[in-house]
Parts: sequence; C-alpha cells; structure tokens
Amino acid sequence: MNIFEEPVSLKGFQLVKAFAARLIHLPDEQQLQQKSFDIWSAPLAETGASEAQMELVGDWFASHHQTGPSLGYIIHAAKELQLRGSLPPHRLAGQIERDAMAILLAAQQLGLSADDSAQAIMLAGTLAHLSLYRRKHPNVDRGYLRLEVEGIARMADYTADEILDEIAGGKGDLKALGVYLFNHSADAHQVDT
Repeated sequence: MNIFEEPVSLKGFQLVKAFAARLIHLPDEQQLQQKSFDIWSAPLAETGASEAQMELVGDWFASHHQTGPSLGYIIHAAKELQLRGSLPPHRLAGQIERDAMAILLAAQQLGLSADDSAQAIMLAGTLAHLSLYRRKHPNVDRGYLRLEVEGIARMADYTADEILDEIAGGKGDLKALGVYLFNHSADAHQVDT
C-alpha cells in the first residue's frame, strides 16, 4: 500500500476527524494537521476501528504523549485497542524501543554503566547501519548516509524525553530500564502493568 496513492476514504476521513478532535487542546505541533487527513483516511479505515474507538485513541494519545502523532503508531494503537479492549496507562513501545531496551539491559549485564556506554552504543548503531549499505548498497553516496544517520539520531531525540519521563516515573513498557538508567530499585517497577 502506498499511502500517497490511496483514494480518500469517507469512513476513514471520519475516523481521522474523530481522532484529531481529541487533540485540539494540545499545542499545534502535537495536533494532527488538516493536510494529513486525506493521507490517513484509507489506512485508518482499514483498521476496522469505530469513531468511538478513535476518540478513545485520541484521548489516550493526548494523555500519554508529548510529541505529534504518526500514522503507523496510531494504527498500532487502534489495533491494540481492538485486540485488548483498552489501551495501557502509558505509551505503547514499538519494536525499536523494545530492541533498545534489550541492548541497554545487555550492556547492564556486561557491567557497562549507562553513562560510559552511551557513545559506544551510538557508535555500534552507526556501524551496524552503515555496514548494511556497504554490503547491500555500496554505491549509495556517503553524504546521504550521513544525513540518514543524523536523521535517525534526531528521531531518537524527538521521543527520548517522553520515554525517559515514563521510565523515571516507573511506568510504561520500558520501565525495567529505571534500575539501569536512573538507579531505581527493582521493587519500584511494580507500579503498573
């Protein structure tokens, strides 16, 4: 599916409106821009969610996020709501966030401090990313790859405060990192499920 070529779905448009209406009280950068409604309509219609469910997703998003919504994340939340009947009292961790947690927990197991390993982990990620291009796409311009690595770092920074706030508060899917990142006791992480 190419979301830029999908026809506008009337049902989907109503779902987008229902979701976006719940963000209206947030700062402009956290709201869904009107120009995105058409692009989001068909993919949201494909979730099978109802307007009431999208309103719940909007309320949940507004309560647990400091960044603007992304289509993939909202689709994930809508599917989670349909599957479980509710959304958690925190953000939903995606696969990249869960992988980051696994890497940090492995660093902890190796005895590496979070402070000392931060740059090493960033370098490891860059090495892994660039090696992919060397193996599979050796003719890609190095300048483009530098921009891509910088973009990945910007995206990580974009959500980092939101994720760290949850971890520091002993909440969310990544709360187990509180011990490693904030020296929290393991008992402090029994707050929510």
